[in-house]
Amino acid sequence: MSLKPSHINVLLFSSLCAGLLLSCSSEGNFRVDNVPNSRVIVLTDMLNEPDDSQTMVRLLMYANRMDIEGLIAVSSCHQYLGKKDFLPVLKEGKVVTVDTVVQERNGVHPQEINKRIEAYAKVLENLKKHEGGWPTPEYLSSRVGSGPAGYGMDDVGVGKSTTGSLLIEEAILKEDERPLYICINAGANTLAQALLDLQSKTNSLELKELLKKIRVYDDAGQDNAGAWIAKTFPTIHYQRSQKQVFNFMNDKGPKVWDDAEYAGKGQHLWAKRNVQTNHGPLGELYPTRMRWNRPDLFHTLEGGGTSTWIGHVNQGLYVPEEITWGGWGGRFSAEKHKNVLADQLRWADLVETENQYKPFFMYVEVADKWTDKATGSTYNDIGTPIYRWREAYQNDFEARMDWCIAPYEKANHNPVATVNGDASDGIIYYAVESKMELEFDASISKDPDDDDLQFNWYYYPEAGTYGNQVTLLNSNTSKATLKVPFDASGSQIHIILEVKDKSAIVPLFDYRRIVVNVLGS
Repeated sequence: MSLKPSHINVLLFSSLCAGLLLSCSSEGNFRVDNVPNSRVIVLTDMLNEPDDSQTMVRLLMYANRMDIEGLIAVSSCHQYLGKKDFLPVLKEGKVVTVDTVVQERNGVHPQEINKRIEAYAKVLENLKKHEGGWPTPEYLSSRVGSGPAGYGMDDVGVGKSTTGSLLIEEAILKEDERPLYICINAGANTLAQALLDLQSKTNSLELKELLKKIRVYDDAGQDNAGAWIAKTFPTIHYQRSQKQVFNFMNDKGPKVWDDAEYAGKGQHLWAKRNVQTNHGPLGELYPTRMRWNRPDLFHTLEGGGTSTWIGHVNQGLYVPEEITWGGWGGRFSAEKHKNVLADQLRWADLVETENQYKPFFMYVEVADKWTDKATGSTYNDIGTPIYRWREAYQNDFEARMDWCIAPYEKANHNPVATVNGDASDGIIYYAVESKMELEFDASISKDPDDDDLQFNWYYYPEAGTYGNQVTLLNSNTSKATLKVPFDASGSQIHIILEVKDKSAIVPLFDYRRIVVNVLGS
């Protein structure tokens, strides 16, 4: 289970200062914790519509930032074997609806994952010129599997194991102390099958220990298996986003795409220029996405699937075990909520299929309030915890697509944010008394392309427990000062450093999170 900020024992933290893991500064007890690469499994309903195919291209562009242990083609409420579709199509310039069974779409499609891995293989040598750690295509291919083709729990049971469920089972049983993050961008029945099989092979104590490894991030609930999992295994870490995930590239929040009459078209123009054309064979497999009910209009990019895994690629900002802290993949509640009903089931008239598993409990998305300095616009809604980072994650993807074809000197690379001499991607922790002043120095931050840098330090109130305003001096320079409030005893304050380069190619970012634990009186 994810630790709540209130669970952090700052007194224990302070006592460790004499140990080898911590150094002491005149400004308070100080340490840096590096977050290891995450173990990630992604479940995807490829070919349901183009959004998951788009997401898979972006995912492979970050294959060196995570340890991918499964890429599994699964069904969902939108795409299962035998599902009857009312399919809008263009006919003589008009949208008409065709009542049909689309067999070539409704099922599971691991071949679509493999197509993109084959394209990744063709750009791999160029990617290596820009950054290390890329997995081999052979390894990625060995991690591809399939789930059952039917809907939800109707296709789960004894003797129904699949290549996908066996991959999940293997990853859970693997002797690795790191958690296993299961990112569900479709139905959850492949995970349900793996858990059912493990339950039959282990005793209750063994299963309890295995369940402690699992962290589930569910994109809006796309079958009834998520409810079954949460009901059957109530201790499992299960978070479900109903709306927040869809704010990754929707028509809300800051606009970072081409100017056009509507967001979908502007995003398509952006993708056509920066991904689909003149960026190698992997970019060519980034499909165009049209609106499901209006195939004459462009839809916004990537739906919600990217949100479930994108946080793991930004280690200086994001701590996967701290779901209340936020990052590129959004922010979640500290407590589970009751009966978090799958939002997507209503689109498929399958809402009632979850009712039999009530009550069940899951972590839920929460809102942020944020002002975009570029425009002065203030946002305060459920989508803000994701789209507040939109310029950074979109620029990052654009630069990485350049890496597919460009030599090192013709592409841009992320700056390296250094705080008080530490240039790692670790999270910086302080344990201090109230009314102290903390000095933060990022002046020796560097850029691998020798671009000039700009600095932005800011307070992230929702991530901590203090909540009131804090004084942060010189927040737009390389050196900033935090005045720890006199009434902050026993609370936690989060400061984010954002370093942005001034590249003419595409500006890129690096982040560092500073967590200030204020000791109690």
